[in-house]
Amino acid sequence: MPITDITKTAEEQVLGYLAIAQEVVVDGVHRVSEAVQPVLPDVPRPFVAEAAELLDGAFTFAEKLLQSGHQFTSRLIEAADNAPDIKPAPKTSAASPAAKASAK
Repeated sequence: MPITDITKTAEEQVLGYLAIAQEVVVDGVHRVSEAVQPVLPDVPRPFVAEAAELLDGAFTFAEKLLQSGHQFTSRLIEAADNAPDIKPAPKTSAASPAAKASAK
């Protein structure tokens, strides 16, 4: 199996498990909210609108960061792929013992 298939399968599994975990948390918060509603019906929630706005802004910024990183990495791969073929330096043969002695 190619590594791309293995990676894609792992990604799908992680996202699936994450969705299940998130649903459990949301359901739990919803149940707690329903349970306390009769006891605390008029508790003010002044930061809900601001929280939603901050959340949207944070995720918009994160999306921009991911996009920037993606573009940068793509450019790096392209730059490495288009690098000119560099030939290794020729190997020099070891000088003969006579040549070494005359150099001294």
